[in-house]
Amino acid sequence: MGLGLYALLAREAVRDLLLYSRLPTEDACFWGDTALFLCLSGARTPEQEEQELDLYERLPPLVLRHTRLAIRPELRRVLPYGHVSVLAAMKEASEALVAGRFQRALILGVDSLTSDLGALEALAMRRRLKTPEHPVGLMPGEAAAALLVEDVAVARRRGARIEARVEALQVRGVEAAPTDQEGAPSVLRLAETLEGTLAAATRIGDVYGDLNGEESRAREWGTALARLRVRPVLAEARTHWPAVSLGDTGAASGAIAVAAATRSFVRNYAHGDELLIWSRSDSGAVAAGLVVRPKE
Repeated sequence: MGLGLYALLAREAVRDLLLYSRLPTEDACFWGDTALFLCLSGARTPEQEEQELDLYERLPPLVLRHTRLAIRPELRRVLPYGHVSVLAAMKEASEALVAGRFQRALILGVDSLTSDLGALEALAMRRRLKTPEHPVGLMPGEAAAALLVEDVAVARRRGARIEARVEALQVRGVEAAPTDQEGAPSVLRLAETLEGTLAAATRIGDVYGDLNGEESRAREWGTALARLRVRPVLAEARTHWPAVSLGDTGAASGAIAVAAATRSFVRNYAHGDELLIWSRSDSGAVAAGLVVRPKE
């Protein structure tokens, strides 16, 4: 949970977004009407708890100083919800866009499960890591990813390239106390969340999910599939698990899934016009949404 590491990861993710989108870094009016949602994970060890609040306070201004973006302090928000942080940020941003509180949001997910030896030891002690002696578990990853969410009318007025829409966002359990990963409430929560999201879908071509090698997540996904089996909306969907290639990237995983789904539209290998994304935090919170091909 090092401030310097997270700042460097975040800076590179934002720079990549600026380069790809050709955004005007020097435009104070543009960034003055933009909100920053910084998506992180909570402390994983008692030692990290001592650094947690300091990281939440110091990281946003440090990232903006490195990237030279003039985002106002009152439009900066930290969401420490782990894997569901990015989808939770998108839901919160969409509601704020409708209310007219700002015109766009920079959503930035940053996390590292590889840089803190104490956190790795804690994961190993809880038998959550994949090892030669324990083949069912997660592989630690490290990543940062940035997304720009904007009001459609505003984006069209400035001639922006709109590559996807995100709809039907559902977030559950963020404010609840952490639950036992093996417990029934967490298992049912994912199924109920997916039901809410899929009510707005007609046919899902691909699923980008949050399986990371842990048995509890696989059990939740299986339970959801059993409940949704009667719905033809998922009948032909192909599944993708980014953690297989990148390891568990924590709070960055949601942004990676959205980016991967969006690129499948851009490069024309998506298996339909509606894609499902779901995330699950270590606390038991879950989130889901649809990534939809934009209309011309």
